[in-house]
Amino acid sequence: MRIDGLYVIKESSRIYSFGSLASQIIGFTDADNKGVSGIELAFNKELTGREGYLVLQRDGHGKKRMDLSYPQREALPGNNIILTIDKGVQEIAEEELAAGVSAHQAEKGKVVIISVKTGEVLAMASNPTFDPNNRKSEDSIGMKNTIISDIYEPGSTFKIITAAAAIEENLESGNSYVNTENGTFYIHDMKISDSYPSSSLTFQQVIERSSNIGVSKTSQKVGQEKFYKYARDFGFGIATGIELRGENRGMLKRPVDFTSGTLEFMSIGYQVSVNLLQIASAYAAIANKGTLMKPFIVRKELAPDGSLIYESIPAVVRQVVSEKTANTVNQFFTGVVERGTGTDARIDGFTVAGKTGTTQKIVNGEYSSSSHISSFVGYFPAENPVILIAVVLDDPKNEYYGGKVAAPIFKNIAAKIIKYYGMTNSGKSEYLNVNYVRNEEKKVSQPIETSGQILVPNLIDLKLQDALFILKEKNLKYEIEGFENKIDNKNLQSVVTEQYPEYNTIMANEKDAKIRLKIKTTIPKYEKNAKVPDVTNLSLRKAINKLISEGFSVEIVGSGEIIGQMPKQGTEQPLKSRIIIFCKNEIQ
Repeated sequence: MRIDGLYVIKESSRIYSFGSLASQIIGFTDADNKGVSGIELAFNKELTGREGYLVLQRDGHGKKRMDLSYPQREALPGNNIILTIDKGVQEIAEEELAAGVSAHQAEKGKVVIISVKTGEVLAMASNPTFDPNNRKSEDSIGMKNTIISDIYEPGSTFKIITAAAAIEENLESGNSYVNTENGTFYIHDMKISDSYPSSSLTFQQVIERSSNIGVSKTSQKVGQEKFYKYARDFGFGIATGIELRGENRGMLKRPVDFTSGTLEFMSIGYQVSVNLLQIASAYAAIANKGTLMKPFIVRKELAPDGSLIYESIPAVVRQVVSEKTANTVNQFFTGVVERGTGTDARIDGFTVAGKTGTTQKIVNGEYSSSSHISSFVGYFPAENPVILIAVVLDDPKNEYYGGKVAAPIFKNIAAKIIKYYGMTNSGKSEYLNVNYVRNEEKKVSQPIETSGQILVPNLIDLKLQDALFILKEKNLKYEIEGFENKIDNKNLQSVVTEQYPEYNTIMANEKDAKIRLKIKTTIPKYEKNAKVPDVTNLSLRKAINKLISEGFSVEIVGSGEIIGQMPKQGTEQPLKSRIIIFCKNEIQ
């Protein structure tokens, strides 16, 4: 029914079924359904698909009908992006983080949880958060994925660099003693002090008790160049390369920019800035026998029909330190939880390794004695690490030490994850055997792109038009076997059956570099005549598609259900001849 002055405007909108859960990861779209943040932004092209069009004409009665003599394009739905995020773990992280922020009246907080052996991100939680279904202007702070976008001075969690470098370079052992100066030490006119003064400590005790003096004096042995090298090798000052947009790579001074005291203060986590994912990845490298893995959050990409387009494979970035060194530092971090500053992270029946961190914030250009960042990074089981959790609270009130503020949040999250996965202290569970052990076996097979190189994409089983789109995105030339000249548009629906070089191999990004493809055409190689197919039992859309794919043109009489066709099915007709489809509601 038409009413003058009344219009109906149809609009599409994105519905987020889980509300605020993982909202900073998933992100949201604008009024035109274009990605603004998160996965929605990073994979906007893949998720959007392609709009189609056709030309309609009105007849003398004002009714619309298709005119197939005009160009048309079929709409293509978007692909599906499958994440590594575990919904159950994400819920645990968000609930416990919110409870911790509330209990300590913190300004904000964040948690990231990753698989030690693979680099898969299992959860990312930032508080405050927002509901993408009901966005408000005051939600702008909660829309940020602070795990990668915000940087901070990491404090004592950055002592991992000095600990690993000193052991790897044979400058210290766990039993060697360090003069800790009874709790007060000066570098020129700058004071470094310890919360728990002592005259001397073993190097293991230096880490367990988080001695600023012990670490800063050890960093002097390591030296500027090697300290910088290990910091870079652990991934600081470099973006992790996770698939999300907006990662802040932090700030790591080069030795040429060091001034008096820079080395010593960097060794205890000042004059350096990091994002939380970088810290988590560095600690995961120690837990993973010295091997740094590339963190990733996209498990696979699927076509609308469910076929696989892309699947992530755990990727080794580099071997940062030897397995022997990693085991020694792992013992230090286990001691932190057993008898050091991180005892509030203990879990009954499990061995936990980790490190506390407490940093004074800069307020009005000066370090504040009343505003802090509290953190804890830990993993478990310490003997066979599987899961790593990194926690940060920004400006907690009253208590502010990382061991008292962040470590209990770690403990609560870890205890629930252990129950959720049914884990034992050996790191085994039915779930984890499937998702982690299998991936660990193939983690070294993923090559890494470097400057001047390209990682060959997987094009097998893709429609040719999709494969060519991917190649265009990567600025790669191509050659199709049997089609030396420009390929016919009809063959764009053909399927890629072979490619060279094979996917996941590295090729030089040279001017003449080409990907060679072999396709299996889905379009018959017609002779002059072809048999007319039976379309009387099909929907109108399917009938049109079938006739066009068989090489005929189409004329439609009427609308609705198909009641006949001419010529009849089975008769031979010249290619491109017109097949008339008669529908139930004929135009009079």
